[in-house]
Amino acid sequence: MSEKKKRLEYLVDFLNKCCDEYYNKNNPSISDAEYDKLFDELSVLEKELGIFIPNSPTKRAGYEVLSELKKVKHNIPLLSLEKTKNANDIHSFVLKNNGYLGLKMDGLTVKIVYRNGELFEASTRGDGEIGEDITHNAKVFKNIPKKLPENVDFTVSGEAFIDIPTFERINENIENDEDKYSTPRNLASGSVRQLDSEICAKRGVSFFPFNVLEGFAKIDSKSKKLDLLEKFGFDRLPTKSITKENSAEEIEKYIFELKDIASQKGYPIDGVVFTYDSISFSKSQGRTSHHFKDGIAYKFGDPQFKTTLKNIEWNISRTGQLTPIAQFDAVEIDNTIVEKASLHNMSFIEDLKLKIGDEILVSKRNMIIPHIEKNLSFDENEEYLLDYPKICPVCSEPTKVNITKLQNSPVKVLYCVNPNCAGRRIKKFTHFVSKQAMNIEGLSEETLKKFVAERFIKNLIDIFSLSKFKEQIISMEGFGEKSFENLISSIENAKKTRLSNYLVAMNIPLLGKNGAGIIEEKFSGSLDKFLSAINENYDFTRIDGFGEIMSREIHKWFENYENKIEFCEIAKLLEFEAVSVSSADESNIFFGKTVVITGSFEEFSRDELGEKLKGFGAKVNSSVSKKTDFVLCGEKAGSKLAKAKDLGVRVIEQPELLSILAEL
Repeated sequence: MSEKKKRLEYLVDFLNKCCDEYYNKNNPSISDAEYDKLFDELSVLEKELGIFIPNSPTKRAGYEVLSELKKVKHNIPLLSLEKTKNANDIHSFVLKNNGYLGLKMDGLTVKIVYRNGELFEASTRGDGEIGEDITHNAKVFKNIPKKLPENVDFTVSGEAFIDIPTFERINENIENDEDKYSTPRNLASGSVRQLDSEICAKRGVSFFPFNVLEGFAKIDSKSKKLDLLEKFGFDRLPTKSITKENSAEEIEKYIFELKDIASQKGYPIDGVVFTYDSISFSKSQGRTSHHFKDGIAYKFGDPQFKTTLKNIEWNISRTGQLTPIAQFDAVEIDNTIVEKASLHNMSFIEDLKLKIGDEILVSKRNMIIPHIEKNLSFDENEEYLLDYPKICPVCSEPTKVNITKLQNSPVKVLYCVNPNCAGRRIKKFTHFVSKQAMNIEGLSEETLKKFVAERFIKNLIDIFSLSKFKEQIISMEGFGEKSFENLISSIENAKKTRLSNYLVAMNIPLLGKNGAGIIEEKFSGSLDKFLSAINENYDFTRIDGFGEIMSREIHKWFENYENKIEFCEIAKLLEFEAVSVSSADESNIFFGKTVVITGSFEEFSRDELGEKLKGFGAKVNSSVSKKTDFVLCGEKAGSKLAKAKDLGVRVIEQPELLSILAEL
């Protein structure tokens, strides 16, 4: 077999895997730009060799439908378009006939059918031939009419999307970074394919129609049909008319005018689309098995801007980890001023050989996340040594470098060794009051900083005595009588809590929500039983899912006198809820089984899923072992999934899990 044929077969397999990640798992492993480059390479190889593998991604628009939603066959295939990054290619199209440019929304393609003026059916594009029935969710999209002013029949295709401000608001309300959604497109795709329309409604999904597939047969203009839809109550997709007289330079100008509109409106886009306005002319252009020939998509890359690195500051977390943040000369990207970006860890800096004064390229990935793409001052032959802080920038105590693993690669991470560092304390207080811990509303990190500065709070227990500073607090900016009363009420409510919440709040190393929940269940939610176990040097490895390291870390934390005193003193102020014994139906699939949860889920947080499973009588563990019965796998699953496969543990992915839960 020739090297070119091997490359062709590899590209088919790899791109099909990428399609599965993008369309079905909402977790792409490569960027759109990388996918397009490999797709183009495959297309060239197929033409050169005259070899066309039946399942090649160049022969279809999407990917096989894998979800549990009902399947819908499309009477008219929902195909893709040829892609370009050159305005001259659009100009070549325009020379054949007039048309228009429209925004290429970055969401999920959806088809909606109206019968007698009422929303009859909605479905996703799927593989172009067969999609998924999402009628129940389309009815709760923010901006489409369920009933029209006329009893008409027609079918439209368009894009379901979530605007950027809504995306950012949803992410702001998610506490764990690993649970946050990576792009508006991922959030929209998962929302549209929910089994529960209430969840979709809360996500604020919008819809832009971009084509009328069936209906209004006497109208030969696509734009006039879109005008008609606007009269029926649909939002109008922003467009620009293009004629044969327009030059490539003018077309490029129109492209960026549309991009500015999207930026101003907060629309997530990844390009623009040119299509012929005449429907009869469009049909005359024909199609391939992958795309129609009546238009072309102009795709943006993430624009990169030159700037100069001015400084690297190091922010501290409650664990003492110091995260480097790049500060650079401000650049304007998508109508926003960007002057900072995370550098993640020491290894990221060393790989780019970054130093103050370097010229760098900065982008906003997916138009949202600032990112340093390249060091233009990089010298491969230059000897490089990172000048990292040897003392903590907050407390001036020594730092140390730890080697950890990220995606199976060693990564250098910097830590402050001082457990009483003021920066760590603020983060510790912030964690203590967070929703997954003591759930005290009204104490943001900024508020806590002010209270610490005023010496209202010196230790965790002081949070429960803030009422004695009433006069000082209500006189502070941003506070008044009402907000103070709300804060005190929230503190009082937090005193009635669960053992698992308290264990999480106290930030015991390696003990997360799942592990705390297992301990809570083991000791029936009783603080006294748990403390007796600590005092009697209980071997936590006797609990399924707890290893020697976890057991050792728990005891090591309580062996610290100050930790134990603080734990017990705060506990005296609290009332712990008893944990009821599960009355779950023993016939359900999870009863008595040991389950591990990994990755993030569209429908609920891992904590919520864990609570749900406990209600079914399952034991929820934090680590995978031979005793594990199921691993529930969401997006961005990591080493736990790999270990489950190695051990032959059954893996239940999101679609199957949703189907199982729907039956319980």
